[in-house]
Amino acid sequence: MIKFSYRKKLLLSIVVITLTLSVVGVKFSVIETMTTIIHGEKIPKTKQLNNYTITVDFDPVERILTGEENIKYINTENTSLNALYFHLYPNAFKDEKTTPFEKSEMDLAYPKGFESGYIKVHSIQKNGDPLNYVVMGVGESILKVHLNEPLEVGEKIDLKLDFSVKIPPSCGRFGYGENTVNIANWYPILSVFDKKGWNLEPYYAIGDPFYSDVANYRVEILMPQEYVLGHTGECIKKESIEGKIRWTLEGKNVRDFAMIASERFKVIDDEIDETKIYSYYFNDQFGDLVLGVAKDAVGIFSQTYGEYPYKQLSVAASDFFIGGMEYPNIVFIDESLYKEERKEILEYIVAHEVAHQWWYGVVGNDQVNEAWLDEALTEYSTLLYYEKKYGVKMEEQVYKNLIVRYYNNYRDHKKMKNDCVCRKLNKFKDSQEYQVLVYYKGAMFIKDLRKQLGDETFFQVMKVYFDKYKYKNANTEDFIHVCEKVANKSLRGDFRKWLRYDKE
Repeated sequence: MIKFSYRKKLLLSIVVITLTLSVVGVKFSVIETMTTIIHGEKIPKTKQLNNYTITVDFDPVERILTGEENIKYINTENTSLNALYFHLYPNAFKDEKTTPFEKSEMDLAYPKGFESGYIKVHSIQKNGDPLNYVVMGVGESILKVHLNEPLEVGEKIDLKLDFSVKIPPSCGRFGYGENTVNIANWYPILSVFDKKGWNLEPYYAIGDPFYSDVANYRVEILMPQEYVLGHTGECIKKESIEGKIRWTLEGKNVRDFAMIASERFKVIDDEIDETKIYSYYFNDQFGDLVLGVAKDAVGIFSQTYGEYPYKQLSVAASDFFIGGMEYPNIVFIDESLYKEERKEILEYIVAHEVAHQWWYGVVGNDQVNEAWLDEALTEYSTLLYYEKKYGVKMEEQVYKNLIVRYYNNYRDHKKMKNDCVCRKLNKFKDSQEYQVLVYYKGAMFIKDLRKQLGDETFFQVMKVYFDKYKYKNANTEDFIHVCEKVANKSLRGDFRKWLRYDKE
C-alpha cells in the first residue's frame, strides 16, 4: 500500500523534471498482540492449497452481504490440530476505538460520521454437524473453531460457515462512499500457521497488517444489475436472476479475494503478453492514462522479475482517501487523484501498486512482522519503473528527491534513536518513522544492494527469489539466503547494517 494525504501541514511536494509527488507517512496505532496458540515447524514440502467457495447476496440499501463460506482445509503442518483460527477483519470496524485509522484521519475515513461495520458468524458445520466456536481477540477479530476430534497431519476437513457482513460508510479498504463499495478483507480467512504457530495479529492501523497463504477461490455474488464489479480472479459466468446479476468468479493461487462495485464505473481494457489489463474509472481522460501505466508496469516487472502469472489485472478508481491499496489481480486507487494537477502522483501510485502484484501477491510475506520485505522491494520497483520507462536520469532524480531527501530530513530533525527497519508494526514510534524506515530506507538498501552486486547478479537474484517463492511466503532470512547463494558471497553484514534486523 502507498498512502497519501492532502492536509496542508502534512503535504510534501516534490518537483522532479515533469514529476510532482506528494507523500506523507503511513498511519500508526498500537494495539497489543495476542500470543500464538500452537507452536511447531512446517512440513518441509510445498503446501497443498486450501479451497474457499463463497456465495453471498448483496443488499444495496443496507450494505449487507449474506451467505455462506465452504472451506476445504488440509493440515500440512507437522502436528495435529484441535482448532482452526480465522481472521474476522470487519469486526475492527465495530467500534471507533479499534478502527484501523488514526484519530486525525477519522473525518476522512468517515466523512458522514462513524457508523459500525462488522461480521457475524451464525453457524459452523462439519458434514452437517455443528461445531463449537468462539469469537475472541482485540475487537473480536479472531474466530476459533473447535474441532470435535484432532485433525491429524495430512488429513482434510470441510467446513461450512454461515455469515453476514455489514459494510460501513468508510472510505478505506472496507467500506462505501459516494461512488464505490469497497469489499476487501471481508470474509472469514484462515490464519497462517507457521513456525511461530497460529498468527493472530489484530487489524493494526499502520501498514497492511495481513498475512495469508495462497489458496483457490470460487466466489458467487448476487448484485443489482446496475452495478459493475471489479474483482480478484476471472469472471467465468454472469447470469441474470430477477433483475439482479449473479457474478461467478474464480481466483486460483491467490492469497486473498477482493471486490469493488459501482453504478458509475466505466471500463476499458488492453492486453500485454496474454494478460488483460482493465481500468475502472469515472473520468474519461484519466482512465486511459491509468490503463497505460498499468500495462507498462506489468511489462517492465514481468521482464525484470518474472512473468505476471495471472490472466487479468484491474486498476479501480475508488472512494479511498488513503492513496492506493493492493489485492491479488486488483488495486484500489483514490479517485480524487484522477485530475490534471495530480496525474503525476496518479502514475506513481499505480506503478507502486502494480509492483505489489509481485511483492505481496505472488511472493508473500508476514506483513505484520516483516513489512519491509514487500514494501521496500515495491518502493524500489517503482523507481525501476521510471528508470525503464523514462531513463536513468529520471530515476536518479526521483530517488534523490523522493527517497533520500526525506529520509535525511527525518533523520536529522527527529534524531532517530532506533533505525531498525525490520520490526513489528506496533514497534514503530509513529507513522512517519514507519514510512521513512520501511519505504525510504528499505528502498535505499535495495538500490545499494544492486550497486554492490552489479546489474547482472542483482537481477538474477530477483528472478531466483521470485521463482523460488512464487505462491509461498518468504521471510528476511529467505531473501538473504538467495542473495548470498546467487552472488556467492557473504552479505549478512550488509543486511544487518541497513535493516538492523536482529531482535531488539
